[in-house]
Amino acid sequence: MRSDSNDSDRLVTRTEIAQLAGTRRETLSVWAGRHASLPDPVPIGGVERFHVDRVLAWLEARKIPSNYLRDGEVEGATYADRVRAALRRKQTGQDARDGPAERILTELFGPLAERVCGLGRPVSYLLLLLALVLIRVRLPRDWAGVRDLVRDAVQEQRDANDVLRDIGSIADRAMLVHEAPFRVAAPLEELRPESAESVAQVVFLCEGLGKETVPLLLERYESWSKPDGDRELFTPRGVMELMADLLLGQDGGRRRCHDPYLRGGESLAAVAERVGDATLSGDSPHPDNLRIASMRLILDGKDADLAQGTAAPWNEPAPSRGGFDWILTNPPFNRKGARPRDREDGRWPFGLPPAKNQNYAWLQFVIVSLNPGGRAGVVMPNKAAVSDDKDERAIRGRMLENGAVECVIWLPSKLFAATSIGVTLWLLSAPDTSRERVLLIDARRMGARQGKRRHLSSDEWESILACYRSWKAGEEEFVASLLGGGTAVSVSIEELGERGYSLNPSDYASAVEDSTEDDLAGSWPDAALDEALTHAASADRGVRGLRVRQRESYRDEVYADRRRVSLDDLCDLKSGPTHGRLKSAARSDTGVPVVIPRHLRDRRVAADDAEQLTIEAAASLRNFALQEGDVLVVRTGTPGPVALVGAGQSGWIFDTRLVRVRRKPSAELDPEYLLAFLSLPATRTWIDERAATATAIPSIGAKALGRLPVVLPPLDEQHRIGAALRALDDQIAAHRELAETAERARATLVTGLITGPLTLD
Repeated sequence: MRSDSNDSDRLVTRTEIAQLAGTRRETLSVWAGRHASLPDPVPIGGVERFHVDRVLAWLEARKIPSNYLRDGEVEGATYADRVRAALRRKQTGQDARDGPAERILTELFGPLAERVCGLGRPVSYLLLLLALVLIRVRLPRDWAGVRDLVRDAVQEQRDANDVLRDIGSIADRAMLVHEAPFRVAAPLEELRPESAESVAQVVFLCEGLGKETVPLLLERYESWSKPDGDRELFTPRGVMELMADLLLGQDGGRRRCHDPYLRGGESLAAVAERVGDATLSGDSPHPDNLRIASMRLILDGKDADLAQGTAAPWNEPAPSRGGFDWILTNPPFNRKGARPRDREDGRWPFGLPPAKNQNYAWLQFVIVSLNPGGRAGVVMPNKAAVSDDKDERAIRGRMLENGAVECVIWLPSKLFAATSIGVTLWLLSAPDTSRERVLLIDARRMGARQGKRRHLSSDEWESILACYRSWKAGEEEFVASLLGGGTAVSVSIEELGERGYSLNPSDYASAVEDSTEDDLAGSWPDAALDEALTHAASADRGVRGLRVRQRESYRDEVYADRRRVSLDDLCDLKSGPTHGRLKSAARSDTGVPVVIPRHLRDRRVAADDAEQLTIEAAASLRNFALQEGDVLVVRTGTPGPVALVGAGQSGWIFDTRLVRVRRKPSAELDPEYLLAFLSLPATRTWIDERAATATAIPSIGAKALGRLPVVLPPLDEQHRIGAALRALDDQIAAHRELAETAERARATLVTGLITGPLTLD
C-alpha cells in the first residue's frame, strides 16, 4: 500500500489494517464488537475496503498496552499512532516497484526479450541488460556513443550481432576500470537478435533504469526465464537483507566479509549497503554469476575480490581463502556428491559429513572459515534442521554443544521465484562460543501471497530482527515483537539434546499459545458472529417466500412458450488473453484484480486474494475487461463452473482459462437466467463431452461453447427464474460465510478457554 499526504483517498482492507497496526485480523473484530463498529466499508469487487482517515479516527481510542509497545513508542501511544508511523515508513521506503521502472521491465521481459534472445541462453539477455545499465551509470560519455551506435545500425541495417559485440566491448571497459577479471562481451555474442531495431529498442528502454532497479531486474528475469537444472536461483532481497541486519553492527572493527557461493551478489551488496568500508570477497563455480555480481557491485561503487571456485570447496588441497569476520551465503541444497575426504587439518570439527547431500559439509566449511569471534548466516533447506540421518544428527548435536549455532529462523515457503521450497536461516558463530540457549523463530505463517509467490512486508522483516535483538538483550517478552502469526522459543542445549537436536520450533512450543485479555475479551461468540448471522438471516428471508407448484402437463405448457437458441446468437463470447501476454503484464499491490478459475465460487466471483495488474497494464488488456452482468465460464482443466460478474467487479481482467459470456444488446436475455441455465447439470454434461475431445487436458473454446443450445422462456419468466435461484445462491454464500466465521471464532475461543483468559459465563 502506498502512502502520500492525501490519506482520505486511500483505501485499505481489514488485513492491511491489522498489518499496519501490528495486530491480528480477529482482534479488529473483537474491538469492533466491544466498542464502536469499524467505519462503513467501500465494497470494491466483493472486497471490503476502508478509508484510511476514518480508520485512524477509529483507532485513536485504542491505546497500545505497555507490554506491547515497540522501540520508539511512548507510554500512551495509540494504534492510530502506529499506523501513521507505518505509513511514513512505507512512503520513505518506496522503491522502484512504484515507478516507471516497473513498466520498462514489463516491456523488456515481454515479446522483445524473445526477439533479442533468439536461441541464445536467457542469462546472456540478463547480462546484456546489466551491461547497458552499467554503461549508462558508470560510463555516461560512452552511453551517448551507444545511443549513436544503435541509431546508425538501424539506419544502415547493420548486423545485430555486430552491434552486440560493440556494446560488449564498451561494457568490458567499465569492468577493466574496476579491475574485475570477468568480461561480458563473449556471452552477449551468444544472443541471436532478429534485427538491430530490436537491440536499439532494448538500449533506449534501459535508459530509464538505474542501479536501484537491479534487484527488481533480477526478480523479473527469474520469472521470465524457464527453470532448468543448471539455472542458479537468486536469493530474495528480503532474506539476504535480514541476514545482514542480524549479523552486522555488533562487531566493532570487524570488516572482512565473504560469500563462498555467490549467486547474484546480493549477499555482498547487502553488507556493502550497511558497512561502507567492508572488505568484500566471493567465490562461485559459475562464471555468469561472477559477471552478474561484478556488475552489481560496480554499479554500487564497491570493489570486491571475486574468483571462480568449485561446487565443493572443502575438497581443495587447502582452503583458498580463510579468516573472515562475516560470511553470508546461500549454498546449493541437498546436493549429492562424493563423500568428503576425512582430514586431520580441522576441516570437519563436528564430524565427517555423509555423501548423500552436502548440507553439513557447507555448514562446517563456513564455520571453519571464520575468524575467532566471527559470525555467519547460511540459508539452508528445512530438512537440514530436523534430519534424522544418524551422521547429520550427530554433527548437528556437536555444533549445538560447542555453541556454533545461535539462532535458526524458519521462513515461509514460496519466497523464491522458481521454487516453492521453504528455507531456514542459520546464524552461526566460530566454535567454542559459550552458549546455554538457542533461539528458534517460526515465521512460516508470515507474509501474504502475491501471485505464485509469498512476500513479507518490511514491518514483518523488521519484527523478526526486533525479536532476535530483544532475545539477545535478555528481554523476556522477545516474542511480542513478531507480526503476522510469527512466534519464537528459546531452548536450552539440554532440552535440544532430549529432542534429538531437532531445530524445529514446533517441537518446543506449548500445545496452546497464551492469549491476552485484550485480544479475547468481549461478548463471545456473539460479537464475532453478529455480522455473519445478520447476513444469513437476511438471505434466509429472501428464500422463505419462494413457492413452486407441479405443472400438470408441463411439456405442452413449457414448449408452447419456449424456444431454443444457440448461445452465440444471444451473446458475445471471448476467451481470456494468452498466458504469455498475461504473465508479462506488470503487477501492483493496489491495481486491477485478475479473476482466475478458483475465484468462481457459489456462482459468484470471490477474489480476495487476486493478483492485481497496474492501471497501465490493465488498460493494455481493456478488451478483456469485465462488465456487470457478464457470465464467466471455466473453459479448461475442469470446464463448466460459472459465475455472474457483479457491479464491484466491473473493469477487472479475466484469466486465460476463462470465457466471458456477454449478452448482446438486442438479445432478450436475463443474465441471472443465463447463469442458471449454464449451471444446469445437463449443460455441464454437454460441456464435459465436448471438452473431453481435447488432446491434452479437458478444454472447450469460445467458438465451441457458442454452439450450446439455450432453452429460452419469455423475458418475464427468465426474470422470475433468475431471481429465485439468485436468492438461493445468496443463502448458500451467506451460510458459508457464517460457517467460516464460526470456525475462526472457535479457534480464538479454544485458546482463551483452555489457557485461562476466558471462562464460560
